[in-house]
Amino acid sequence: MSEMKEGMKPDDMMAMMSQMMPKMMDGMKAEDMMAMMPKMMEGCFSKMDTQQRQGMLGMCRDMLNQLEAKYQS
Repeated sequence: MSEMKEGMKPDDMMAMMSQMMPKMMDGMKAEDMMAMMPKMMEGCFSKMDTQQRQGMLGMCRDMLNQLEAKYQS
């Protein structure tokens, strides 16, 4: 995951993450996940150009809003 392919589109990254994340997170403690996420996200975002980064940030915000709505109620 830390070696994101050159030129990977944000949509491709999101698709890859949605497939990999459940497998990676299965059995992982909440504390471990909280420590891993910022490092993983920084690694991914640092490899993107401005346009890709802005698109990915928008998708992440939307996803977080959906999760917040789901688990806050």
